[in-house]
Amino acid sequence: MADVSANPVPEPLRCANHPNVETMLRCNRCDKPICTKCAVRTPVGYRCRECVSQQQAVFYSATKADYVLAIILGAGYGALGGALLPLISSFIPFYSWFAMLVAAPALAGGATTLLRRVIGRRRGRYLGLAVCGVVIAGSLLGLLIVSLFSGLGRLLINYGIFIVLTVITLYARLR
Repeated sequence: MADVSANPVPEPLRCANHPNVETMLRCNRCDKPICTKCAVRTPVGYRCRECVSQQQAVFYSATKADYVLAIILGAGYGALGGALLPLISSFIPFYSWFAMLVAAPALAGGATTLLRRVIGRRRGRYLGLAVCGVVIAGSLLGLLIVSLFSGLGRLLINYGIFIVLTVITLYARLR
């Protein structure tokens, strides 16, 4: 007969954040007891929210000045692109939408590369959202200016294609 006292069952721990919850799980970085509500699954195991946020904070090094520069460049790109690109492509008789499908992502990629060089390749948690927001606002301003001088017929379709493809490209490259 096996001796039961040789292999005692460990006492369940209490979660550090929820003292009423028993757990057998520990953060694999700081060894703090955590429950399933507090655990964050990572590729290397479960970690507590504090360790995960400390790890993520290392990747975001953008300063307030970087955000200001990004917003200025994004607004300028949105205004110029929103005014000129749909207007220029509207002079192409039938395939103006096709020209926008090619030109908008290419120009947004170039704008992203320029932006990354200006801010020193630093990353920000909300940099993509900030730039996309000002690009939309700048594009609306550009469209408003162009609409004062010309009709809005095909321009709205071109503008819609421009803004959707530009925002998708910018956000994907800045996240």
